[in-house]
Amino acid sequence: MIYIGAENIISPLGNTAQANFENVLEGKSALKKSSNFSTPIGEITSFSQLDGLTKLESLLVECLKRTSSESNFDVNEGRNLVVLSTTKGDIEHLESGNVEKAKPGFLLRRVMGHLAWKADQKIVSNACVSGVLACIYAHDLIAYGKYDRVIVVGADLLTNFTYRGFESFFALSDEPCKPFDASRKGLSLGECVASVALSKDQKDFKSSPHIFCGGASANDANHISGPSRDGEGLFRAISRTLKLIGTQANEVDFISAHGTATRYNDDMESIAFDRAVLKAPINSFKGYFGHTLGAAGVLELILSMKCIEHGLLIKSLGFEKEGTSQQLNMIEENQRKDINTVLKTASGFGGCNAAVIIKKLK
Repeated sequence: MIYIGAENIISPLGNTAQANFENVLEGKSALKKSSNFSTPIGEITSFSQLDGLTKLESLLVECLKRTSSESNFDVNEGRNLVVLSTTKGDIEHLESGNVEKAKPGFLLRRVMGHLAWKADQKIVSNACVSGVLACIYAHDLIAYGKYDRVIVVGADLLTNFTYRGFESFFALSDEPCKPFDASRKGLSLGECVASVALSKDQKDFKSSPHIFCGGASANDANHISGPSRDGEGLFRAISRTLKLIGTQANEVDFISAHGTATRYNDDMESIAFDRAVLKAPINSFKGYFGHTLGAAGVLELILSMKCIEHGLLIKSLGFEKEGTSQQLNMIEENQRKDINTVLKTASGFGGCNAAVIIKKLK
Protein backbone atom coordinates (compact mmCIF):
# COMPACT_ATOMS: atom_id res chain seq x y z
CA MET A 1 0.00 0.00 0.00
CA ILE A 2 1.27 3.48 -0.89
CA TYR A 3 0.21 6.58 1.01
CA ILE A 4 -0.10 10.23 0.00
CA GLY A 5 -0.08 13.24 2.31
CA ALA A 6 2.01 16.12 3.72
CA GLU A 7 0.27 18.28 1.16
CA ASN A 8 0.76 22.00 0.58
CA ILE A 9 -0.61 24.63 -1.81
CA ILE A 10 0.58 28.15 -2.55
CA SER A 11 -1.89 30.03 -4.74
CA PRO A 12 -3.72 33.39 -4.81
CA LEU A 13 -6.23 31.80 -2.38
CA GLY A 14 -3.71 30.97 0.34
CA ASN A 15 -0.32 29.62 1.35
CA THR A 16 -1.42 26.31 2.86
CA ALA A 17 -3.61 23.47 1.67
CA GLN A 18 -6.16 24.11 4.41
CA ALA A 19 -6.38 27.86 3.70
CA ASN A 20 -6.97 27.15 0.01
CA PHE A 21 -9.63 24.57 0.79
CA GLU A 22 -11.45 26.93 3.17
CA ASN A 23 -11.52 29.69 0.55
CA VAL A 24 -12.80 27.25 -2.06
CA LEU A 25 -15.46 26.12 0.40
CA GLU A 26 -16.58 29.75 0.67
CA GLY A 27 -16.84 30.01 -3.10
CA LYS A 28 -13.96 32.44 -3.54
CA SER A 29 -12.20 32.64 -6.88
CA ALA A 30 -8.62 33.66 -7.59
CA LEU A 31 -9.58 34.89 -11.06
CA LYS A 32 -9.31 38.69 -11.26
CA LYS A 33 -8.75 41.40 -13.84
CA SER A 34 -5.08 42.10 -14.50
CA SER A 35 -3.17 45.09 -15.82
CA ASN A 36 -0.78 42.75 -17.62
CA PHE A 37 -3.30 40.55 -19.44
CA SER A 38 -6.64 41.20 -21.15
CA THR A 39 -8.57 38.34 -19.50
CA PRO A 40 -9.09 37.37 -15.84
CA ILE A 41 -6.17 35.43 -14.33
CA GLY A 42 -5.24 33.87 -11.01
CA GLU A 43 -1.95 35.56 -10.12
CA ILE A 44 0.15 35.06 -6.98
CA THR A 45 0.99 38.62 -5.89
CA SER A 46 1.79 38.07 -2.21
CA PHE A 47 4.94 36.03 -1.61
CA SER A 48 8.43 36.30 -0.12
CA GLN A 49 11.09 36.43 -2.80
CA LEU A 50 14.32 34.91 -1.53
CA ASP A 51 17.65 36.60 -2.21
CA GLY A 52 19.14 35.48 -5.49
CA LEU A 53 16.11 33.39 -6.49
CA THR A 54 13.35 34.03 -9.02
CA LYS A 55 9.68 34.17 -8.07
CA LEU A 56 9.13 30.57 -9.14
CA GLU A 57 12.25 29.31 -7.37
CA SER A 58 11.20 31.12 -4.17
CA LEU A 59 7.70 29.64 -4.25
CA LEU A 60 9.05 26.14 -4.87
CA VAL A 61 11.45 26.43 -1.92
CA GLU A 62 8.65 27.58 0.39
CA CYS A 63 6.21 24.90 -0.77
CA LEU A 64 8.73 22.06 -0.45
CA LYS A 65 9.78 23.26 3.01
CA ARG A 66 6.20 22.98 4.20
CA THR A 67 5.70 19.51 2.78
CA SER A 68 8.94 18.48 4.48
CA SER A 69 7.74 19.95 7.78
CA GLU A 70 4.56 17.86 7.53
CA SER A 71 6.60 14.69 7.04
CA ASN A 72 8.38 12.48 9.55
CA PHE A 73 11.36 11.67 7.35
CA ASP A 74 14.63 13.38 6.50
CA VAL A 75 14.81 14.00 2.76
CA ASN A 76 18.59 13.47 2.89
CA GLU A 77 18.32 10.05 4.49
CA GLY A 78 17.21 6.93 2.61
CA ARG A 79 16.10 6.36 -0.96
CA ASN A 80 14.21 9.55 -1.73
CA LEU A 81 13.25 11.39 -4.92
CA VAL A 82 11.86 14.83 -5.74
CA VAL A 83 9.79 15.13 -8.94
CA LEU A 84 8.93 18.49 -10.48
CA SER A 85 5.88 18.60 -12.74
CA THR A 86 5.78 21.69 -14.93
CA THR A 87 4.82 22.64 -18.46
CA LYS A 88 7.21 25.55 -18.96
CA GLY A 89 9.35 25.99 -15.82
CA ASP A 90 11.16 29.35 -15.63
CA ILE A 91 10.71 30.02 -19.34
CA GLU A 92 11.02 33.78 -18.86
CA HIS A 93 14.80 33.28 -18.91
CA LEU A 94 14.47 32.91 -22.69
CA GLU A 95 13.73 36.64 -22.93
CA SER A 96 17.35 37.29 -21.92
CA GLY A 97 18.58 34.54 -24.22
CA ASN A 98 19.62 32.20 -21.40
CA VAL A 99 18.49 28.82 -22.70
CA GLU A 100 20.16 26.82 -19.93
CA LYS A 101 18.35 28.67 -17.13
CA ALA A 102 15.04 28.15 -18.91
CA LYS A 103 15.31 24.38 -18.64
CA PRO A 104 13.14 22.73 -15.94
CA GLY A 105 16.13 20.68 -14.79
CA PHE A 106 18.08 23.85 -14.02
CA LEU A 107 15.12 25.15 -12.03
CA LEU A 108 14.91 22.03 -9.86
CA ARG A 109 18.68 21.93 -9.31
CA ARG A 110 18.60 25.54 -8.10
CA VAL A 111 15.78 24.82 -5.67
CA MET A 112 17.35 21.62 -4.35
CA GLY A 113 20.67 23.41 -3.92
CA HIS A 114 19.06 26.19 -1.91
CA LEU A 115 17.36 23.61 0.33
CA ALA A 116 20.58 21.57 0.57
CA TRP A 117 18.58 18.47 -0.33
CA LYS A 118 20.55 15.57 -1.74
CA ALA A 119 17.65 13.41 -2.93
CA ASP A 120 17.47 12.33 -6.56
CA GLN A 121 15.70 14.63 -9.00
CA LYS A 122 13.36 14.03 -11.95
CA ILE A 123 11.25 16.22 -14.23
CA VAL A 124 7.83 15.33 -15.64
CA SER A 125 6.77 17.74 -18.36
CA ASN A 126 3.91 16.41 -20.47
CA ALA A 127 1.54 19.31 -21.05
CA CYS A 128 -1.42 19.57 -18.69
CA VAL A 129 -1.34 15.97 -17.46
CA SER A 130 2.10 16.59 -15.91
CA GLY A 131 0.87 16.75 -12.31
CA VAL A 132 -1.27 13.63 -12.42
CA LEU A 133 1.35 11.78 -14.44
CA ALA A 134 4.08 12.75 -11.95
CA CYS A 135 2.04 11.21 -9.13
CA ILE A 136 1.54 8.01 -11.13
CA TYR A 137 5.28 7.94 -11.81
CA ALA A 138 6.03 8.44 -8.10
CA HIS A 139 3.63 5.65 -7.10
CA ASP A 140 5.12 3.22 -9.60
CA LEU A 141 8.72 3.93 -8.57
CA ILE A 142 7.84 3.16 -4.95
CA ALA A 143 5.78 0.10 -5.92
CA TYR A 144 8.68 -1.28 -7.95
CA GLY A 145 11.08 -0.77 -5.04
CA LYS A 146 13.20 1.95 -6.65
CA TYR A 147 12.47 4.55 -3.95
CA ASP A 148 10.98 4.57 -0.45
CA ARG A 149 9.55 8.09 -0.68
CA VAL A 150 8.84 10.58 -3.44
CA ILE A 151 7.91 14.25 -3.12
CA VAL A 152 5.97 15.58 -6.11
CA VAL A 153 5.75 19.33 -6.63
CA GLY A 154 3.77 20.93 -9.46
CA ALA A 155 4.52 24.49 -10.49
CA ASP A 156 3.79 26.98 -13.24
CA LEU A 157 3.54 30.76 -13.38
CA LEU A 158 1.96 33.00 -15.99
CA THR A 159 4.26 34.35 -18.66
CA ASN A 160 3.71 36.25 -21.88
CA PHE A 161 4.84 33.16 -23.78
CA THR A 162 2.21 30.92 -22.17
CA TYR A 163 -0.57 33.48 -22.29
CA ARG A 164 0.00 34.39 -25.94
CA GLY A 165 0.07 30.73 -26.86
CA PHE A 166 -3.43 30.11 -25.52
CA GLU A 167 -4.55 33.45 -26.93
CA SER A 168 -3.43 32.38 -30.40
CA PHE A 169 -5.78 29.38 -30.13
CA PHE A 170 -8.67 31.74 -29.23
CA ALA A 171 -9.01 29.56 -26.12
CA LEU A 172 -9.19 32.28 -23.43
CA SER A 173 -12.42 33.48 -21.86
CA ASP A 174 -13.08 37.20 -21.27
CA GLU A 175 -14.74 36.28 -17.97
CA PRO A 176 -13.88 33.74 -15.24
CA CYS A 177 -14.07 30.29 -16.81
CA LYS A 178 -17.24 28.19 -16.46
CA PRO A 179 -16.33 24.51 -16.86
CA PHE A 180 -18.99 22.27 -18.44
CA ASP A 181 -21.48 25.15 -18.59
CA ALA A 182 -23.55 25.83 -21.70
CA SER A 183 -22.28 29.42 -21.91
CA ARG A 184 -18.59 28.62 -21.39
CA LYS A 185 -16.26 30.74 -23.51
CA GLY A 186 -12.90 29.18 -22.85
CA LEU A 187 -10.31 28.78 -20.14
CA SER A 188 -8.73 31.11 -17.59
CA LEU A 189 -5.08 30.80 -16.59
CA GLY A 190 -3.74 30.73 -13.05
CA GLU A 191 -0.57 30.40 -10.97
CA CYS A 192 0.12 27.76 -8.35
CA VAL A 193 2.77 25.68 -6.65
CA ALA A 194 1.54 22.51 -4.93
CA SER A 195 3.34 19.57 -3.35
CA VAL A 196 2.65 16.15 -1.82
CA ALA A 197 4.68 13.26 -0.48
CA LEU A 198 4.15 9.58 -1.33
CA SER A 199 5.53 6.77 0.81
CA LYS A 200 5.07 3.08 1.51
CA ASP A 201 5.25 3.82 5.26
CA GLN A 202 2.27 5.46 6.96
CA LYS A 203 4.55 6.62 9.78
CA ASP A 204 6.26 9.02 7.37
CA PHE A 205 3.32 11.41 7.75
CA LYS A 206 2.51 13.63 10.74
CA SER A 207 -1.20 13.72 9.82
CA SER A 208 -3.29 10.81 8.61
CA PRO A 209 -2.57 10.31 4.89
CA HIS A 210 -4.76 8.87 2.15
CA ILE A 211 -4.20 5.79 0.00
CA PHE A 212 -2.80 6.45 -3.47
CA CYS A 213 -4.02 3.42 -5.37
CA GLY A 214 -2.30 4.17 -8.68
CA GLY A 215 -3.32 5.23 -12.14
CA ALA A 216 -2.80 4.98 -15.87
CA SER A 217 -2.31 7.15 -18.94
CA ALA A 218 -3.28 6.90 -22.61
CA ASN A 219 -2.81 8.94 -25.75
CA ASP A 220 -5.58 9.46 -28.28
CA ALA A 221 -3.12 10.27 -31.13
CA ASN A 222 -5.69 12.70 -32.49
CA HIS A 223 -4.20 16.20 -32.79
CA ILE A 224 -1.39 18.30 -31.34
CA SER A 225 -3.80 20.65 -29.56
CA GLY A 226 -7.28 19.10 -29.79
CA PRO A 227 -8.77 16.05 -28.05
CA SER A 228 -10.42 13.19 -29.86
CA ARG A 229 -14.14 13.84 -30.31
CA ASP A 230 -15.04 10.36 -29.01
CA GLY A 231 -13.06 10.65 -25.77
CA GLU A 232 -11.05 7.53 -26.60
CA GLY A 233 -7.82 8.53 -24.85
CA LEU A 234 -9.45 9.57 -21.58
CA PHE A 235 -11.79 6.57 -21.70
CA ARG A 236 -8.80 4.23 -22.00
CA ALA A 237 -6.94 5.97 -19.15
CA ILE A 238 -9.98 5.67 -16.88
CA SER A 239 -10.72 2.06 -17.87
CA ARG A 240 -7.11 1.00 -17.32
CA THR A 241 -7.06 2.73 -13.93
CA LEU A 242 -10.26 1.04 -12.73
CA LYS A 243 -9.04 -2.35 -13.96
CA LEU A 244 -5.58 -1.91 -12.46
CA ILE A 245 -6.97 -1.10 -9.04
CA GLY A 246 -9.90 -3.51 -9.17
CA THR A 247 -12.51 -0.79 -8.68
CA GLN A 248 -15.92 -0.74 -10.35
CA ALA A 249 -17.30 2.45 -11.87
CA ASN A 250 -20.20 2.49 -9.38
CA GLU A 251 -17.73 2.47 -6.48
CA VAL A 252 -16.38 5.93 -7.38
CA ASP A 253 -17.86 8.52 -5.00
CA PHE A 254 -16.50 11.70 -6.60
CA ILE A 255 -14.78 12.70 -9.84
CA SER A 256 -12.40 15.65 -9.97
CA ALA A 257 -12.46 16.33 -13.71
CA HIS A 258 -9.97 18.31 -15.78
CA GLY A 259 -12.76 20.67 -16.92
CA THR A 260 -10.96 23.55 -18.65
CA ALA A 261 -14.15 25.24 -19.95
CA THR A 262 -13.09 24.99 -23.58
CA ARG A 263 -15.76 23.74 -25.95
CA TYR A 264 -14.02 20.59 -27.12
CA ASN A 265 -12.28 19.50 -23.91
CA ASP A 266 -15.38 19.56 -21.74
CA ASP A 267 -17.49 17.78 -24.32
CA MET A 268 -14.79 15.12 -24.80
CA GLU A 269 -14.69 14.52 -21.05
CA SER A 270 -18.47 14.09 -20.89
CA ILE A 271 -18.28 11.44 -23.60
CA ALA A 272 -15.43 9.59 -21.88
CA PHE A 273 -17.21 9.58 -18.52
CA ASP A 274 -20.40 8.35 -20.20
CA ARG A 275 -18.53 5.56 -21.99
CA ALA A 276 -16.95 4.52 -18.70
CA VAL A 277 -20.44 4.42 -17.12
CA LEU A 278 -19.37 6.88 -14.42
CA LYS A 279 -22.36 8.47 -12.69
CA ALA A 280 -20.59 9.89 -9.62
CA PRO A 281 -20.81 13.60 -8.73
CA ILE A 282 -18.36 15.66 -10.80
CA ASN A 283 -16.70 19.01 -10.42
CA SER A 284 -13.90 21.06 -11.91
CA PHE A 285 -11.75 23.24 -9.66
CA LYS A 286 -10.71 25.48 -12.58
CA GLY A 287 -13.39 28.07 -11.73
CA TYR A 288 -11.57 28.75 -8.46
CA PHE A 289 -7.95 28.85 -9.64
CA GLY A 290 -7.99 28.87 -13.43
CA HIS A 291 -5.87 26.38 -15.32
CA THR A 292 -2.58 26.14 -13.42
CA LEU A 293 -0.98 23.90 -16.08
CA GLY A 294 1.79 21.72 -14.59
CA ALA A 295 0.50 22.38 -11.08
CA ALA A 296 -3.15 21.59 -11.88
CA GLY A 297 -3.04 17.84 -11.30
CA VAL A 298 -1.27 18.14 -7.94
CA LEU A 299 -3.42 21.08 -6.81
CA GLU A 300 -6.70 19.36 -7.68
CA LEU A 301 -5.57 16.03 -6.22
CA ILE A 302 -4.85 17.79 -2.91
CA LEU A 303 -8.26 19.46 -2.93
CA SER A 304 -9.82 16.05 -3.60
CA MET A 305 -7.94 14.71 -0.57
CA LYS A 306 -9.44 17.55 1.47
CA CYS A 307 -12.90 16.59 0.20
CA ILE A 308 -12.33 13.05 1.53
CA GLU A 309 -10.99 14.38 4.82
CA HIS A 310 -13.92 16.74 5.44
CA GLY A 311 -16.65 14.62 3.85
CA LEU A 312 -17.63 17.37 1.42
CA LEU A 313 -18.44 17.64 -2.26
CA ILE A 314 -17.42 21.08 -3.58
CA LYS A 315 -19.56 22.78 -6.21
CA SER A 316 -18.18 23.33 -9.69
CA LEU A 317 -17.84 27.12 -9.67
CA GLY A 318 -19.32 28.76 -12.76
CA PHE A 319 -21.56 25.85 -13.71
CA GLU A 320 -25.21 26.83 -14.17
CA LYS A 321 -26.65 25.00 -17.16
CA GLU A 322 -25.72 21.69 -18.75
CA GLY A 323 -23.55 22.31 -21.78
CA THR A 324 -22.09 19.00 -22.94
CA SER A 325 -23.36 16.34 -25.32
CA GLN A 326 -23.52 13.74 -22.53
CA GLN A 327 -25.23 14.46 -19.24
CA LEU A 328 -22.98 14.80 -16.22
CA ASN A 329 -23.80 14.65 -12.52
CA MET A 330 -22.40 18.12 -11.85
CA ILE A 331 -22.05 19.35 -8.27
CA GLU A 332 -24.02 22.61 -8.17
CA GLU A 333 -23.87 23.24 -4.42
CA ASN A 334 -21.54 22.15 -1.63
CA GLN A 335 -22.90 19.06 0.07
CA ARG A 336 -22.02 16.56 2.76
CA LYS A 337 -21.02 13.08 1.59
CA ASP A 338 -18.97 10.22 2.97
CA ILE A 339 -16.28 9.95 0.29
CA ASN A 340 -14.20 6.79 0.13
CA THR A 341 -13.03 6.67 -3.51
CA VAL A 342 -12.04 9.60 -5.75
CA LEU A 343 -11.16 9.52 -9.44
CA LYS A 344 -8.94 12.39 -10.62
CA THR A 345 -8.48 12.88 -14.36
CA ALA A 346 -6.40 15.13 -16.60
CA SER A 347 -6.08 15.76 -20.32
CA GLY A 348 -3.70 17.88 -22.34
CA PHE A 349 -2.10 18.90 -25.60
CA GLY A 350 -0.62 16.15 -27.70
CA GLY A 351 -3.52 13.83 -26.95
CA CYS A 352 -2.32 12.90 -23.47
CA ASN A 353 -4.76 11.70 -20.81
CA ALA A 354 -4.28 10.36 -17.29
CA ALA A 355 -6.36 9.14 -14.36
CA VAL A 356 -5.67 8.16 -10.75
CA ILE A 357 -7.66 6.87 -7.81
CA ILE A 358 -7.18 7.81 -4.17
CA LYS A 359 -9.06 6.28 -1.27
CA LYS A 360 -9.81 7.12 2.33
CA LEU A 361 -7.57 5.44 4.87
CA LYS A 362 -9.83 3.54 7.25
